[in-house]
Order: sequence, then structure tokens, then C-alpha cells
Amino acid sequence: MNILRFCINGQEREIDFSKPESPSPFCSVLHYIRHYEKLTGTKEMCGKGDCGACTVILASQTDSKGECNYRALDSCLLPLAELHGNHLLTIEAPADCMDTLPIREAFLKERASQCGFCSPGMVLSIYSHIKNGYPFTPEFIKRTLSGNLCRCTGYTTILQAALSLEKAGVIIKQNEKPLLFPIIENNSLNLRKNNESYIRPVSLTELKELLKDYPHLPLTGGLTGSGMTYRKSVIDVSHVKEMLACEETEDFITLGASCTIKDMSTLLGKHFPYMVPYLEDFASEQIRGKATIGGSLADGSPVGDIMPLCMAHNAVCIIMGPDSIREVFCDRFMLNYRKVDLKPGELILAVRFDRPAKNVFYAAFKQSRRKNMDISSVCLAATIKLINGKCHSVRLVYGGMAAVTAHALQTEKFLKGKVFSLSNCKKAANCIAADFEPLSDLRGSKQFRMDTAKNMLISLYQKYSEQNE
Repeated sequence: MNILRFCINGQEREIDFSKPESPSPFCSVLHYIRHYEKLTGTKEMCGKGDCGACTVILASQTDSKGECNYRALDSCLLPLAELHGNHLLTIEAPADCMDTLPIREAFLKERASQCGFCSPGMVLSIYSHIKNGYPFTPEFIKRTLSGNLCRCTGYTTILQAALSLEKAGVIIKQNEKPLLFPIIENNSLNLRKNNESYIRPVSLTELKELLKDYPHLPLTGGLTGSGMTYRKSVIDVSHVKEMLACEETEDFITLGASCTIKDMSTLLGKHFPYMVPYLEDFASEQIRGKATIGGSLADGSPVGDIMPLCMAHNAVCIIMGPDSIREVFCDRFMLNYRKVDLKPGELILAVRFDRPAKNVFYAAFKQSRRKNMDISSVCLAATIKLINGKCHSVRLVYGGMAAVTAHALQTEKFLKGKVFSLSNCKKAANCIAADFEPLSDLRGSKQFRMDTAKNMLISLYQKYSEQNE
């Protein structure tokens, strides 16, 4: 069937793409709600997931008891087809679906809104914070609002309004009724409009058949990066249950390629706590809840924030082809600028990490022009095994310093066998010039990148000292 079913603000919707007046499956949710639903409270600004003005809530049913998962997402990056089976909530939603009155009253009391353009997105991000039970601390509130920009207020009053809402969750829960969800047979989709096709399998068996039938269609996951440009036909692998699985054994932690960056932070963060603040700087809350691990790696960007972590941990990409599954160490996965070791018909199925090892120090740093809303100018992920204070093994992986994410081989060689000290890290910094010759671009000059890479080695030792005081 060529039909999309979802709910919006308490009402069911059904879109038949065979009808000429219907929008495209790739129509952004932002465009759909403003131009088809005439709900203009959601604001249109950047169209690239940079400002958060178009934030909406996507509620997904997690079990038969009515429990829901609430995600604040940028509607400009959300294809209409992704609403299938879900409930979309905009700022206009009635109180029995989504009670934002306490949040709006807090904004009014604290004078947290001036022109008001960003306020609907701010309110919905805070609503998601409340529904997900996040702590009401300045740090957590800032994390939640990292994807919502405001040019008027200076953010202080917005933070004060949010911090005053710690008890609001009880009021909101009392006023809301269980959300309505459409009855659908399964989440598989094959939507067609003119020469466009949006295909979404939910199992690996189904995906394998699709890859045989449509070998040339691009694969997408979160659609937050280069996938934004796909507007004709794609196979969306973000709902394949095997690619969403997380498996833990005595030796390994394996994450499905369709796990989001937020999932990665939760699942790996409990084993490697240092990853949590690093991954929180990956992007805004709205992007972290949608971007996928596999999408980041397959994109092959030399400034991608996930590959340095994978290489520093000597992680393995599990790759599925038409007839077999093979494994490639992440060290060898990037072949050249935006070229990765994926043959026709292959995709990343999962990524496998070793469990934490004893006597290993882990750290990662990211330098970007904006903290939560930009990719790296330079980033470093490091794992150093220390025995009696000396570097037994060293892995220093930099992004943004070459055409691919790469080890600082000469620097690693210098530190290996030496005492891990501030003096030796300063000396090792002089080896960076032998490892890399970075380019100048809009994110930083060659000299800026070189200085930043050197300074990160000093920060590496400082982080180690703080943890061992």
C-alpha cells in the first residue's frame, strides 16, 4: 500500500501518495505542517538543523501498555515518511495531548521570550526534557537546549525558566491523556510518488531482498548529514531491528549501525564515561537523537567525530555483503577522502568495541567553532596503556588534520616506552608536524589546526593528572 498513517496533535492522518494533490514522501515535516496542516507555530529559519526554531516532538509507542518515547527533532530534517506509525506534536497541540502551559507560563514569568521566533522550539525542547526525566541542573538544561538558538535574550532568562520547572512534570502528567497511535500492520514502507521511492525495511531478511532488487539505491540512516540531499529514491535502514541491536559479551560491546549517537552515548558511556561529554558535543540534542553510527562512518568525513573514537579503541566494522559478512578494523576502513571500504551491495551492519581494559587511560577532545552545533576543526581520541607509569601502548587518532582520520604515528612512536609526563607530552607535541600537514579552510587555518593538535596533547596529560590526583 502506498499510504502513510500517523497522528498529529491528537488526530489521525492518512496520506495516499497515489493522489496527485499529496506531498512527496521526502517533503520535510516542517513544510508539511506549515503548508498542508496550516500550523505555523513551528517556525522556519535555517532549514539545515542549525537553529532549532522548527523543533517538534515525535512520540513513538514503545510497548502495548502505552509507554512512549519522546524525541525533540528538527522538523526541517525529518522526511514526512518518518512519521509512519508515530504521533507528531507541534506547539499547537491541545493540553490533553501535550500540556506546555507550565513551560509557557515560566517563560512569561522569567521574561524568557522577546521576539518569540525561537520560543516554540525552546518550549518543546524543554517539554522533551521533562517527559524524558532528565535532571534539572544547569548543565543538563544547557545540553537539552544546545540545539535552540536565540538572538534576543542572552539565554539566562531561558535557563532560569527551565530550572523553575522541576515539579512541572507532575502537573503535566495529570493533565495529559494517553496518546493515540494509528493501527498499522508493520513499520515497513514502500512509498512512491512520481519518480520518487522511499523504502523502509524492518528486518535484515527484508533488507537483503531489497538490496538485490534495488542494488543502486542509496542507503540512508539518520538523514542529518549528506543524506539531506537525497530527494529521489532511498532505502532507509534506520528501522532494521538487527541494525538497532546492542550485544554485550565478556569480551565485546557491539552496537548496531542504526543506533543513534544518543544511543551510543548511553550504551558505551556506562563502560567508557569519558565518551559521554565528547558525544554530547557531537551536535545538538535534536541531531544526536537522529544521526546514526553507521551513517557517520560510511560518510567518510575526515572531520567526523565518531571515527576517531572507533580507531582509538581499535574497533571493528562488521560489513554485510550480498553473500557474506566480513570484518574490517576501523583503522583500515577509510581509504581516501570520503572514500571508505564498502563494495557495491555492502553496508555497515554493526561496530564492535573491546570492553574496557585495565591500566588504560582514555580521553577525547573536540575543537569546533561552535560547541554543540558544528563539526570538528580538530579532534583527538586517545587510548594509552600504562605500566609502572610508562606508555606500554599508545593510540592517538586525529580528525581534521588530513584527508582521512589518521593516527599520529610519529608521535605515538615517541611516547611509547616513555614515562607519561607533562614534559614528554610537550616534547611529543613537536612530532605532530612530522605526522600531519593540515589544510586551511573555513573551519581553521593550517597553523590553527597544528597549534590545536599540539595543545590537545598537553590537555591529554592534564586530564590524566586530574583523574589521578
